[in-house]
Amino acid sequence: MIQPKLYHLSNGVPVIIDYLPGIEAVNVAVYVKSGSRNESNPADFGISHLMEHMALKGTKTRDASEITVAIENVGGVVNAYTGFNLTAYYATVPVEHRSLAVNIIADVAQNPIFPEQELEKEKLIVCQELLTYEDLPEAVLEDKLCNTLFRGGMRHNIGGSFESVRAMTQQQIAEFYKARYSAKNSVIAISGGGLENPVEILAELESNFERWALHDVDKYEFSNFVPGFCHTSKNDLSHTYFKLIWPVAPAIARDTLNVVDMFLAILGQGFGSRLFQEIREKRGLVYSIGAGSMAFEDIGIASIEAQTSKTTVSETIHRIADLCGKIKDGAEPLTAQELTRAKEMTKGAFRMGLVTPMRRADFFATRSIQFGGLDDVQQNLDWIDSVTLDQVRVATQEFFSQKPSIITLGIENELPLTEWQNLF
Repeated sequence: MIQPKLYHLSNGVPVIIDYLPGIEAVNVAVYVKSGSRNESNPADFGISHLMEHMALKGTKTRDASEITVAIENVGGVVNAYTGFNLTAYYATVPVEHRSLAVNIIADVAQNPIFPEQELEKEKLIVCQELLTYEDLPEAVLEDKLCNTLFRGGMRHNIGGSFESVRAMTQQQIAEFYKARYSAKNSVIAISGGGLENPVEILAELESNFERWALHDVDKYEFSNFVPGFCHTSKNDLSHTYFKLIWPVAPAIARDTLNVVDMFLAILGQGFGSRLFQEIREKRGLVYSIGAGSMAFEDIGIASIEAQTSKTTVSETIHRIADLCGKIKDGAEPLTAQELTRAKEMTKGAFRMGLVTPMRRADFFATRSIQFGGLDDVQQNLDWIDSVTLDQVRVATQEFFSQKPSIITLGIENELPLTEWQNLF
């Protein structure tokens, strides 16, 4: 596996250079450690996301067309996204147009003007995006999960609400940008072909980023997990959707999470997992079912999620609880063969996830934002290999020592969530 290298500009901005010989594309990206969880004031809910949209609408020297069309004209793509704890701006272009991508992404990150004439239109577009998510059951479940089980900055929707977005002003966005965007909380990642000369790359980045404002930024409000229930009734669904959620270690406890992830892989990842074999293949209760985790520096959760018809949802929950109970009490303990499969699956997915410049830049930069420094590819693989069956079994007992929280979505007016929780 190719390992990128970490450098720093004169103003302290970390730069990840990831040279991929033989690749004809290059991805240039800036990641800022500022996302929706930085929005402590309800009036700011969704401002990080709206600001990300608006940053592409014009800078001091370019209008929206000169940003997007210039990249498209060389066959590239330019875009951005907002998460809980970061915002990213990126462009992928053929290698010979790297300088164009660097200049435009640097301009967008450092010099947005949030043009007033574009703001009202973009607020309408963001509201349309929020409406789109309301049509997606998985998005509704995640929104309800955050609002029900998290406290602190992760409690609200990344996109905000219709009310908060509609009320935002150009001055409000500009002030939030000034307070949150700094060379001190950003990472530049450049991945792909044509990067064999780091001295040349760093000189190019230096000339484009040397004037970036260098000031301290406030840390976001830490979050915590509060057990709970939530059912949302939606009368146009054909299935009932549900998540069973347990708290796990935060991302900073990486060794602990590696063990938990091995357990979750055995439990609910892939056609060979216990949940898929028992709930779908043996009993035909669901089309899909899985288990996974989500972790940040202060909070982590693991979940089992699936969807099934109204007539079989109760039986599905009962069967899942029975399966989990047999693992917990040792009637059907996890096996060495299952752990080997989980390791190979996880390592394979990890390696295949690092095959394009964009994915690689995203992986290394987001890890740098979260943990600092530069993740080592081989170390990640070694951590997976080092997990023992005894560690997984202990983690399983700790995991099931707590009853799950439950988030559901369906046509039903109510569901017996407390009764279902007591099955575990």
